[in-house]
Amino acid sequence: MVLDSFDRIAVLGLGLIGGSIVQALARGGYRVTGYDPNPVEVAAARGTGYTVAGSAAGAVTGADLVVLAMPLPQLDGALASIAGALGPRTVITDVGTLKAPVLRAVRTRLPRARFVGGHPLAGTEQSGFLAGDPMLFRDAPWALVLEPDTDLPAWLSLAVLLCDLGAKPVPTTAAEQDAAIARVIGLPHMLAEALALAGLHGGELGLSLAAGSYTAGSRVARTRPELVTTWCDGNPALIDALDDAIGLLAASRDALAAGGSVRELAEAGHRARMEWENREFGPVDLAADPQALLQHGRDGGWITAVIEKDGPDLASLRLLGMRPVR
Repeated sequence: MVLDSFDRIAVLGLGLIGGSIVQALARGGYRVTGYDPNPVEVAAARGTGYTVAGSAAGAVTGADLVVLAMPLPQLDGALASIAGALGPRTVITDVGTLKAPVLRAVRTRLPRARFVGGHPLAGTEQSGFLAGDPMLFRDAPWALVLEPDTDLPAWLSLAVLLCDLGAKPVPTTAAEQDAAIARVIGLPHMLAEALALAGLHGGELGLSLAAGSYTAGSRVARTRPELVTTWCDGNPALIDALDDAIGLLAASRDALAAGGSVRELAEAGHRARMEWENREFGPVDLAADPQALLQHGRDGGWITAVIEKDGPDLASLRLLGMRPVR
């Protein structure tokens, strides 16, 4: 047996993402135990029939897989609290937006852990266990970090689990994931905050006339500010993303000031959006090779299945995936 069997799973953190993972795993027939230091989330989970341990250490004792789903500021304390309760073969993953700081924390606190960083791209502006949805990850990309020291069987086992939840595991490194996230999460949130403020500064007339463009563009400004902060702070790639956006806006601003048009920006943005929406995808067959998997992720691909053929080692595994057709 090359891959791990996750018979018992612990989820630490029962907010929107952690709660949705608990619900999705339970629906899939997995034995899952949750934990959260917030009594409100504990009551919500227990009240709807889910198993919740009285401590983080209690939740992870005997677990084959531990999912870290707490906010980044709580991560270090959580790692310290479970260090003595983990089994030697326990696989650990997380769901944090930024991967580099999580990777540093785990390497410091649990240097011998079988850790695979993860990030589901499936959130909403809602929060809390009761906002959870067992179908939240259906067809959602899920970054799955593959570093030179990542335990490959653990990575592959997690890919199998994510496919079982209906997600699309995307192989990536921590640095590449964080650079990409700066442009598709950090920057959109900052632009949404700026748009919400710019609309407010226009006065009551503008707000009374606000419709789809304003409400759609500023929707994620409803997200709790402390969460947005953890998604943006400490990610140097966000500076480059902001520079790009500011440069594009400044060029259009200068064109307007000179009596010109925003047509160039409108056409380029429309073309970029439509090309993204209209991408076509095709199947690909992959070996269990880290470099091939990472290139697959860079090419815009994801994993759809891991096939375990007869054989005692990784060479017996084949991965099926999808990626854009050029």
